[in-house]
Amino acid sequence: MHISKDALWKGIIESLIDEFIRFFFAEYADLIDFERGFEFLDTELQKLLPENPSRRRHADKLIKVWLKDGEEVWFLIHVEVQGYSDPFFDRRMYECVYRIGDKFQRPVTALAIYTDWEHKHHFKEYRSSFLGTELVYKFNTYVLCEHSPAELSQNPNPFAAIMEAAWQYLDQPADDQELRALKLNLIERLKMRDIPRDKISLIINFIKFYLPFTNSEIEAIFEQDLMALTQADKPMGLIEAILEDVKQQGLEQGLEQGRELGIVEGIALEKREFARKLWNLQEFSFEKVAILVDLPVEDVMAIIQETLLDEGLSKEEAKLQLDSYQGRFS
Repeated sequence: MHISKDALWKGIIESLIDEFIRFFFAEYADLIDFERGFEFLDTELQKLLPENPSRRRHADKLIKVWLKDGEEVWFLIHVEVQGYSDPFFDRRMYECVYRIGDKFQRPVTALAIYTDWEHKHHFKEYRSSFLGTELVYKFNTYVLCEHSPAELSQNPNPFAAIMEAAWQYLDQPADDQELRALKLNLIERLKMRDIPRDKISLIINFIKFYLPFTNSEIEAIFEQDLMALTQADKPMGLIEAILEDVKQQGLEQGLEQGRELGIVEGIALEKREFARKLWNLQEFSFEKVAILVDLPVEDVMAIIQETLLDEGLSKEEAKLQLDSYQGRFS
């Protein structure tokens, strides 16, 4: 099973958002009100993103965060998916953060995570000057190759395990047997960390899918090793783990509402919330979402259309976005 790296990054950032913030913004963590939670604004981000001349995929996240003093701030997160470099990335970062600030009038901090060896395009700032006028925009960066696996293995933050897993690509094993040994070693050491079981499951599956096997026989052996190692009947994939997580969130919210509205209404709300969360993942056709939430396709599309209208789109814009999304799975 192949899952794109940008989807893996987006999923794991959202699933481990507390750990992510504490890992990359450690010096500011005490200012953040973690109890208020976080809001993911990826739909808003897609409306504002400048065209990318490299035509490559990136893992972009826009996150609404509240500080303890009550101020609302936004975090722009960009993971540079490895295997290529983008010579226009610095300008893209500037244009993106400028558009966010201009439209929403909110303080924005930005982070670029580089997970490749191409130092030439590991930008830390964007500069532009003309006839005595100069613009300098600096942003936060994290360069994976500057932090060794040994260093990351000593960091107790669960997201350090994610960054260590990303070294699978930076320091690619010679063959699938070596890759199998590397993955199993990462997972064995992961289990020795003091991390809640549900989060370990997510990290294991990031490790599993980040660099896929090319040999199906070795992959099958790895699956058996993994089942024995985790003492599970069936290893759960990252996407499946996310599905289970969002379904549980929807169930809890539905049950809470059900106490006030009644069981039937509570179940209906659960399905609506689950459909919305699956839409936010941007990974499943409407037909598959319908199967997962046990609703007719027409009802699922109506729920998503309502979501888009709530976000400020017109009926025509919502229909165009629905048609475009559906076309991806045709």
